[in-house]
Amino acid sequence: MSGFNDVEFGDEGRCPDCSGDLFRPGPRGGLAQNVECTACKSRFNVTRLERRHCKPDYTGPLPIVWAQRIPSDSEWSEAMYPKVAYKLNEMPEVWQW
Repeated sequence: MSGFNDVEFGDEGRCPDCSGDLFRPGPRGGLAQNVECTACKSRFNVTRLERRHCKPDYTGPLPIVWAQRIPSDSEWSEAMYPKVAYKLNEMPEVWQW
């Protein structure tokens, strides 16, 4: 499908396009969370490991296991997805599944 391809996010959770570290959360479902880089506006669908699959004493950010570039041409309604920004590895648990 045109416009979609796998990308790698490093452990630091920076944008693979511009190295920005602030993201706006968008639509989500299941284990996947769409995010938009606030610096370059690139969008990604990010899947993280579920907390239940981590060691019981693990308290760090949930590891990213897969990410895919998604088109940036659709509008994300501010009523549903407010313009707030988080570091990808510091998003509140509600955004991390």
